[in-house]
Amino acid sequence: MKQALKNTLKGTVFTVILIGLLWAVSAVFIPRNNTKDDWKYDYTANGFLAESANSLDVLFLGDSEVFASINPVRIYESYGITSYCCSTGKQRLWYTLEYLYDFYREQSPKVVVLETDLLLKYFSVDDLILHAPEHYLPVLRYHDRWKKFSFSELFKTPEYTYIDDYKGYHLYADIDAADEEGYMEETDERAYISRMNRLYIDAILSCCRRNGSELILLSTPSTKNWNMKKHNSTQQLADTLGVEYIDMNVSEYSVGIDWSKDTKDKGDHLNYYGAIKVTDKIGEYLNAKGVLPDHRDDKAYSGWDNSLEKMKADVKKKLKTEYSSAVITS
Repeated sequence: MKQALKNTLKGTVFTVILIGLLWAVSAVFIPRNNTKDDWKYDYTANGFLAESANSLDVLFLGDSEVFASINPVRIYESYGITSYCCSTGKQRLWYTLEYLYDFYREQSPKVVVLETDLLLKYFSVDDLILHAPEHYLPVLRYHDRWKKFSFSELFKTPEYTYIDDYKGYHLYADIDAADEEGYMEETDERAYISRMNRLYIDAILSCCRRNGSELILLSTPSTKNWNMKKHNSTQQLADTLGVEYIDMNVSEYSVGIDWSKDTKDKGDHLNYYGAIKVTDKIGEYLNAKGVLPDHRDDKAYSGWDNSLEKMKADVKKKLKTEYSSAVITS
């Protein structure tokens, strides 16, 4: 009995010491900059770290449906509203909540838009347990930074210099038509939103309200990722939470997607042409709220004008066509 107790005590002491060492080492391995070389993981989504404090009025959160569908620079061009896409591939709600916390450290968005694809993506307690150590012990996420480590970093405070000209948006030129068969067929059935997901949704909403932001749920067009069952459960959730819900897959908010031309991968994600339609619709919707400022005549936001010119040049280069500033209305 005494031996078992000693072994347990030794194991506990060893674990505490190991965690303490990992915590100490984590302070060294946390990136001091947000460039591609320094950050490595999802560096475009973290480009907001280099934006001026309190300069972003809208935050878009979600998985790859967001960065393929929402172009913040185009919204700025049309309405002067500044926004950012903290969007990552296969994003889960725990990662979404992390981005929200990080964003509020330097920004005060009036509106937070959450894309709904991730609301129904199942994850287990085991998934969460595997993820949690990376959050609290960053050395586990950035362990390969030892290749670039220098002792001078120990005394260096973070200085974020990478500003993403697209503000988290990804420009896709490919066209790969979708099969629309069965897309948004009528049904009264509802998809299942797990209890774990619901806990995170509630936490996101509480965080938004504590910080004075309005939360809006958004479903971007996708024949592969969305259907009427998901719409029904999300609408019920929005009604329960008391938040606005925009589903661009139903006629009320349709943006006229041409599934033969506006998707890059058979209806999974939108390309540039589809993104224009979604962006113009959400920009119009946000502007109509009347609470978001127009920054186009403010010299402090001249960098956004530079980003717009770069995007125009990139569109001409990648799509072999002139950039269109005309706002599309459905």
